[in-house]
Amino acid sequence: MSKKKSIMLLLISVLLLIFGGYAFFIDPIIGIIGILCGLWSLFLAILGLRGKGLFKDPKE
Repeated sequence: MSKKKSIMLLLISVLLLIFGGYAFFIDPIIGIIGILCGLWSLFLAILGLRGKGLFKDPKE
């Protein structure tokens, strides 16, 4: 994943965490789903910024 895409994913994950936290007070099930999606995308964005992917490259 390129650095630009990783930064964009990082911004999206932060927004997911914020909106998931807000939605948690309205509907806890939807809020928890939003927070979990935000945490997962944050994890992927950090891996992308470090230059690693989630899966190994089959060419290596």
